[in-house]
Amino acid sequence: MRRTVPTNLATGGYVDFDPGAGVDTWLRLDGANVALDGVRWANDWYLPAAQKSDYSVEFWVPTVDPTTQSNPEHWDPTGNASRITVVDAHQTAGANPLEAADMQFTPTNSYGSYGGITYLRIKLNPGSSVGATPDAMEIELASGLTELGYSQASGSSARPVVDSRSIGLIAVGAVDPAAGSVIAPYSSQGPTTDGRIKPDLSAPSGLTSTIYTGASGFQGTSAAAPTAAGAAAILQGAHLANPLTTSALLRSFATEYGDLGAPGADNVFGAGKLVLPDPPAAPALGYSARSKYVPLGAPTRVLDTRPAPDHVGPAVLTGPYPTQTVFEFHVLGTGGVPTTGVSAVAINLTSVGSLSAGYVQAYPSLRATTGATSTLNISSIGGPRPNFAVVPVGEGGNISVFLPVGGEAVIDVMGYFADNQTTSSDGRFVPIPTPERWMDTRGLGGAPLPLSFGGRPRLAAPGEVIDVPVLRTTAVPATGVSALVVTLTAADASANGFLRVMPKGMVNPQHSNLNCTPESAVANVAIVPLGANGQLSVGTQRSVNIILDVVGYITSGTTAAGTTGLFMPITPGRAADTRLAPPSPLIGGSIRRFQITALTAVGAPVVPGSAIGISGNLTVTQPQASGWLKVFPGFEPPTSNLNYGMSQTVAAGALLKLDGSGGVNARMSKTGHVIIDVNGYFLP
Repeated sequence: MRRTVPTNLATGGYVDFDPGAGVDTWLRLDGANVALDGVRWANDWYLPAAQKSDYSVEFWVPTVDPTTQSNPEHWDPTGNASRITVVDAHQTAGANPLEAADMQFTPTNSYGSYGGITYLRIKLNPGSSVGATPDAMEIELASGLTELGYSQASGSSARPVVDSRSIGLIAVGAVDPAAGSVIAPYSSQGPTTDGRIKPDLSAPSGLTSTIYTGASGFQGTSAAAPTAAGAAAILQGAHLANPLTTSALLRSFATEYGDLGAPGADNVFGAGKLVLPDPPAAPALGYSARSKYVPLGAPTRVLDTRPAPDHVGPAVLTGPYPTQTVFEFHVLGTGGVPTTGVSAVAINLTSVGSLSAGYVQAYPSLRATTGATSTLNISSIGGPRPNFAVVPVGEGGNISVFLPVGGEAVIDVMGYFADNQTTSSDGRFVPIPTPERWMDTRGLGGAPLPLSFGGRPRLAAPGEVIDVPVLRTTAVPATGVSALVVTLTAADASANGFLRVMPKGMVNPQHSNLNCTPESAVANVAIVPLGANGQLSVGTQRSVNIILDVVGYITSGTTAAGTTGLFMPITPGRAADTRLAPPSPLIGGSIRRFQITALTAVGAPVVPGSAIGISGNLTVTQPQASGWLKVFPGFEPPTSNLNYGMSQTVAAGALLKLDGSGGVNARMSKTGHVIIDVNGYFLP
């Protein structure tokens, strides 16, 4: 049974078991031997000992037969009962919020129809209080009967040895028979004491094996749990999950392939019956399709999981999502992306309404490890946070999104990579030798100002559209270019808002590329088709300084055909992480080289030594102060790749040129850690 203990329960007061308007602090238990799994309350697991609610459990035996009273089930035995045992683990001394675990009690009477009657009372100890949030209390009997009208269906176990919110644990219900769609009567049901869905998922039970050969087979959650464990082992063995993400991936498969009961997660089946998808077609890991980039006319929103009126995409992909959620999105055939012949998509992925700090990952479905890389990071909970990413297309034309932070996800497609290109004139990425700063409205470092500024630095005005000047000394050729690869940075914003970069002359743009805040500068990457006069424009919602850097370009159909700059998507992997033992943060102002090609560590990206560039994601974490990161192949450029605030974790997509030995240099203005993830490379 479950009861809510109000915050105004007096010190020394007893818990009220009556779910209605009455008061009943005596819980009648019938049975010659009463066994408790325990008494547990949910709110205190993470609190310091001094802040925990401290309860004791009392066992009383009546001296008068309750069955002879006018209201035998709910009779108040005050004055007619003796206290026999008190159990107190002393939570304020550090004990977990759990009392009377595996406690057995034999009454000294034979009242009632089941060999005896015991009363249980739960007391808030002197010097303790419930706290700011009511305690959600759970009382679990292993044997014995509770008062009529007070008990509930089988529920959460009251004997956790670790916190049941741990992402490394999976609560497994049982579907019996195994091939059926009915929850077993012995399967524990939720919710948990703190209101979460329980179980996490259900797995087949009633299995026949070489050991259990009878008609009923191997039954119970003792059979369902090993079934789920076997599925977890398969996923980890196939490098599709790690120990901290296996639960999330298993729940996603149960939702997609085995949802039973009410639509979505419920307290009977959890996410659904565990069903693994078919193994991916060869190659299970890695890709071999040379691809060219095809820009869309304008970024197109293909998914917005927010409810109507914002929602875009399949109705089944409607949030908000809880933390530790994985979902698949069929990206082929959406927003101008063809239904076949696509190896990767270029997207802007945005997290909205996150429930916690952390990261979001977009990756090819069934072709990468959930949680092995990151696409964007959340330091400020709830606000929008976009990032550019090239995402290889996975099994069935799907990409997966892992939301450890929960909330909503928005995907805008900028273009795609058409595969099976022997050679091509258009769609090849050419990184320029040194990234260039084409515009800085602050007027710093000699960077050009927009022509409309009349030579005077200033903030861009709200709603202003600014044409980006072409750098006179640029390495970008005057012809043979269809799009520029740029890093757009917003600084000194007057309020929260957005920026968009677009072809000059674009009519009625509806997209955004980054969200700016007054707290710190924000950067993002974009691949932008050229507009009128071969130029780009930037539009702003707020007063803000705008910086635009160019790192390379995409060839047009007027160039000679070749292979240089064709894209090869790979299984995403982590090339560098300065947090790994022994931690070695990048010291502010110093330059460090990171090798990208020919890495052999487990989980590292497979990039050949001949690659001229990579597609990936850069992340800064644990910086000691606000600053910037720049990554470059040779001479240090005047540009930067991302900006960060003190102690923030910030990510930015990147298309990077490699040096002649297959590496890159990195410099941070302030000390912090650097992470480099890679999802593809460009041919020489």
